[in-house]
Amino acid sequence: MLKLRRLSIVDFSRKRGVRVYSLFKICINIAHVLALVFLTGCAASSTFTPYPDKIQPLINSLSNRTLLDTSKTLQSESKGKDQILYNMELGRYSQLTGDISNSMSDFSRSIEKNRENDEKSLISASGVGSNLAAIIVNDNAIPYEAEGYERVLLHHYQALNYLRKNDLEGAGVEVRRANSEQNDSLKRFEKELLKSEKEAADKRVDSNNVSNIASKYAQMDEVAGRVKNSFQNAYTFYISAFIYELLKQPNDAYIDYKKALEIYPENRYLQKDVLRLAKILDMREELDELKKRFSIEEHQFDIVSEETGELLVIFEDGFAPRKHEIKIPIPAGRGGIVTIAFPIYQEKWSNQLPLHIFNNNSELGSTEPICDIRALAVKALEEKIPMIAVRQIIRAVAKGVTSAEAKKRAGDLGELAAILWNIVSESADLRSWLTLPSNAQILRTNLPTGSYRLNLKHPMTDGAAHLDLNVTPESKSILFVNRAGRQLYSSVMQF
Repeated sequence: MLKLRRLSIVDFSRKRGVRVYSLFKICINIAHVLALVFLTGCAASSTFTPYPDKIQPLINSLSNRTLLDTSKTLQSESKGKDQILYNMELGRYSQLTGDISNSMSDFSRSIEKNRENDEKSLISASGVGSNLAAIIVNDNAIPYEAEGYERVLLHHYQALNYLRKNDLEGAGVEVRRANSEQNDSLKRFEKELLKSEKEAADKRVDSNNVSNIASKYAQMDEVAGRVKNSFQNAYTFYISAFIYELLKQPNDAYIDYKKALEIYPENRYLQKDVLRLAKILDMREELDELKKRFSIEEHQFDIVSEETGELLVIFEDGFAPRKHEIKIPIPAGRGGIVTIAFPIYQEKWSNQLPLHIFNNNSELGSTEPICDIRALAVKALEEKIPMIAVRQIIRAVAKGVTSAEAKKRAGDLGELAAILWNIVSESADLRSWLTLPSNAQILRTNLPTGSYRLNLKHPMTDGAAHLDLNVTPESKSILFVNRAGRQLYSSVMQF
């Protein structure tokens, strides 16, 4: 059978007037491409294996409450080209499972790598190789750089780690970094967009093709429209303000509560916090304006007294959505039509369901949304569609030219080899921080001093979770709750 196959290839080549040497040369060129892929740190496991598949064991572990040994999980990936992303995933996993020291170490590695990337003034040789591989292979060849909202939440969660360690100063440093990142990410995005527009002009990319690609993402508009941009979120401003209150900095707290309110004005607990601090800081004009705007009277936002303590419940629900792959045909000049893979969100967007808090059988309240992290992720992708489209069109043209050249040199068989390589190599970039929650919610209330047996109930979990809380005079307690599948993870911090 093997002999017959070899004869048929030779006969085909002779019939077309093509030398076997030409086909051999094409194979050598493909081998060079593969070598380039591996030299740029883009091994087959990360280039051709969808990223969500690699993270699924972490998701399953949290959802089933079967702990993994993180010292043996994704260790090679956490040191590779996508180390920022893998360390964020591992840090988040350790945080949810109560291993705060490991979480802080993993997050610190991602933070440090982000800082190194920001400080690079020249394109390194590895960066050039990665970009070249991306043109020939796919976007997974580019080392992962965290999205703006991911970088903000990275510092956000590191601040929560410091709180778990009872290090208020460390938490304060991280929330200041998070707030700075919300501005810096917008500046970086604008710079990247200008760079992409210049590249499109230099390469004479057809704007109609870019518009055609953008039209495929119309289904994401409803979700993306829930946020103004992906760089700022009320959740981070709220945590920042709460930490400033712990640090006895009410003016800074008031500023960040107001920023959070501007982004997410529907949250009633947030409304009351802004009014409460306006009263404490004696900002009468603003207080009167806010009371009229939200129809809240002063007795509805009682200030903590010597006979009460404060409880803040932070509820994080589910997991961030994962990207899917769609393929769009793109004209590639003399190369004809080339099909290119793009990432897209295609989730069915469910409602944000509250967590109910009971003391024995008496309900203390329920959480309200303060940040739709799904919307941040969708908005981040939507914002980058023009840049992704330009890069994909350039790659389509490059692959089309390669296919046309292969046919010119080796006839139909050469074209077939190029087409097969394009099919095998074309894969959408599905990378994103997947252990983030789908949404974040809060509840904030004052409680009389004493002991409480709290029951946590959510319609998507099996039964209720229980924990004990002791409220001391003028104390501030944080109940941090996460839902993974049908499991609830909880921890308490008291100050």
